[in-house]
Amino acid sequence: MRARVYALIEDEESTTPERAWVDGALIVLILTTVLAAILHTVDAVARDWDEVLAAIEWTGGIVFTIEYGCRLWVAVEDRAGRYGRPVEGRLRYALTPAALVDLLAILPFYLDLLLPHSLLVLRTLRVLRILKLARYSPALSLFEVVLLNQRRALLAALTLVLVLMTIAASLIHAAENEAQPVAFSSIPAALWWTVVTMSTVGYGDVVPVTALGKAIAGVVAMLGIFMFALPTAILGAGFTQELQKRNFSLTAAMVARVPLFTHLPPAQLAEITALLHHRQLPARFTVLRRGEHPYAMYFIDDGQLVSRGENGRRLLARGDWFGEQALLHGHMRQTTIITLTACHLLELRASDFHRLIESDRTIRSAITERAQSADEG
Repeated sequence: MRARVYALIEDEESTTPERAWVDGALIVLILTTVLAAILHTVDAVARDWDEVLAAIEWTGGIVFTIEYGCRLWVAVEDRAGRYGRPVEGRLRYALTPAALVDLLAILPFYLDLLLPHSLLVLRTLRVLRILKLARYSPALSLFEVVLLNQRRALLAALTLVLVLMTIAASLIHAAENEAQPVAFSSIPAALWWTVVTMSTVGYGDVVPVTALGKAIAGVVAMLGIFMFALPTAILGAGFTQELQKRNFSLTAAMVARVPLFTHLPPAQLAEITALLHHRQLPARFTVLRRGEHPYAMYFIDDGQLVSRGENGRRLLARGDWFGEQALLHGHMRQTTIITLTACHLLELRASDFHRLIESDRTIRSAITERAQSADEG
């Protein structure tokens, strides 16, 4: 029973319909309880729909409590063996970020029962349940990975910003203290102006009036643009790198399913994966048109297409490939190929195609035989 529950709520490799239903139900409940907590802050809605909102909160509190208890119970079933010991393992699991978020999701429900006078704070805490979506959202999990991988670069950028803020606050305090002894009474007081200026918010509540102060303000404002762009560039590069890794893994799995490449060793498979490009196409889309100049050949990972030419009409499906004849013979396209359903294709461009068939005799023979049989047919 514990293993079955683990497969339903924790096993990342589980793809059963039951797992999908459980995840979907929890996502809907998370969004519903968060929406209810937000609407509860609107007086008119809270007054007219108080019973409904209370029922949603009770349902969420009970279900999330059961979910949290089940996750603690099945933690020892972890496939990586991280929480194997009954007591120590479950305690270690309870301290993981995901488990702490689950705990945070149910605490407002019980604190509301014990401390009914702290309603405003508790309703605000209920909104934090939206953090539970990180368990189900690839985008949020990707952001977590990027932050972890780029933590040193981000820390270096933060340190640089803090150093510049301290220097700027010291300079503006020295320049403006005599002219504005209240606004720039100390370096800590000047830090407020520095933060507002470097972040380009510019509230205007504290403004330099001396010539030197204005000059410093101009430099600080320009530095703020560059300094706050630095973490953005770090995160952008991290996202790009991580997406490339995930796309490469996804493409490698697709390439391994193509019959033409099943004989290849992992090293060569990785080389071919780097050459292929994803194409996600809708139904009734013309991939190739008769009379066009050959640009690439394609491998079908998913979907159905139809080929129309002088030899008649032919259906293409997952595992098939097309477009190689024009590349081999160096002539214009002889067929028109249209998608019947939404399709996912892997595109091998002409230059990479010729390098591939020159380097691998097996692939060259298979493509040549396929082209010859198509010509004869």
